[in-house]
Amino acid sequence: MVTDAHRRRGRGSSVGYVIVLLGAAMFVTSCFLPYYGFPGGHSVSLYDQLLVAQDGGLELGAKLFLFGGVAAVVVVALVGLTRGERQSGRGFLAGAVSAWSLTWIGSLLQSAGLREGATIPGGLSLETGFWLQAVSIGAAVIGTILVVSKRTRAHEHGAPGIESRDGTGIGREDDGSTA
Repeated sequence: MVTDAHRRRGRGSSVGYVIVLLGAAMFVTSCFLPYYGFPGGHSVSLYDQLLVAQDGGLELGAKLFLFGGVAAVVVVALVGLTRGERQSGRGFLAGAVSAWSLTWIGSLLQSAGLREGATIPGGLSLETGFWLQAVSIGAAVIGTILVVSKRTRAHEHGAPGIESRDGTGIGREDDGSTA
């Protein structure tokens, strides 16, 4: 079963799923790295900023904000990687990554805007966590593009057994003409 899924799946889509998962791992890592730097050499991670600033505790809302979206992306990517490629799976991945990445791109833009309009004397600096977060989101988007744009190898080569739209089973693309 697994070998059959690997045979049908194009190489580019497997690589795409792995890139999405790598982007997700980098994102989670970036939440614990220095995000903002303050004058005097003090820095704070995004995790610390959201959770420690509110006296720690459960703070489910802050944890869901940080990790809820990326968790959904990871689940969809893992299912797509392990269970084989389906058109609906590619759509789910595109939807999950779109929603998650747009939210975090907005957050990154807001963070960069805070730096520009900082009321702290000497200003804020954007640290490693900020930049790794930007790269991780870009990686997930690029991986998703690879998954969504890759057709299965069997479909590309018109392999026998792949039903075409006209029902002949020869894998011919429907060009609107009749056979």
